[in-house]
Amino acid sequence: MKFLFTIILAIFATALSGATELRSFTSADGSKTLKAKVLDVSTAKQTARIQRSDGRSMTIPLKALSSDDQLFLKEWYQSSMAGRRLAIRVSDEEVKTGERKANNGRVTAYDSRFKLNVRNNGDSSFENIEVKYCIFYTIDGVDGAKNQELVSNGQANISNIAPRTDQDITTNAVKLTKVRPLPASQCVGGT
Repeated sequence: MKFLFTIILAIFATALSGATELRSFTSADGSKTLKAKVLDVSTAKQTARIQRSDGRSMTIPLKALSSDDQLFLKEWYQSSMAGRRLAIRVSDEEVKTGERKANNGRVTAYDSRFKLNVRNNGDSSFENIEVKYCIFYTIDGVDGAKNQELVSNGQANISNIAPRTDQDITTNAVKLTKVRPLPASQCVGGT
């Protein structure tokens, strides 16, 4: 088997529609409303940066907003900032599970998987992240047989990733076999 080194990741948080559109925000006491678009949220500073309908930007404390608006901003941060603030590093891990000599080659079996290192480069935590992945690999055709293309899917969940911290996820293992030709002197019938 020959492994095709392609991996596709998708990180999903709570999906929100219209997150970049104008929204009516209400003060904590319910006495005032403001139409604005969200630009950024800092849960560490407990503030939101918004752009009002007149185009001016301002930073407001989260506690000045209604509980519904605070929840909206938390979910907005989760869904819109994950792509900007989460970094993913992928490394390949293979564990040799067996080896045998065949007529004219050496056959080695491996469990192959990927290690995904997810890092939060932001200043706010992310919660309830679902990581989905697909690993594509190919089984080389032998003696004129057609190659087989296979996919291994999986998912993992991260309950919470604090600012400036990493979490590792290991994908499901795929069993691979590599065949290497032996030198002529080691082949059956070789001299």
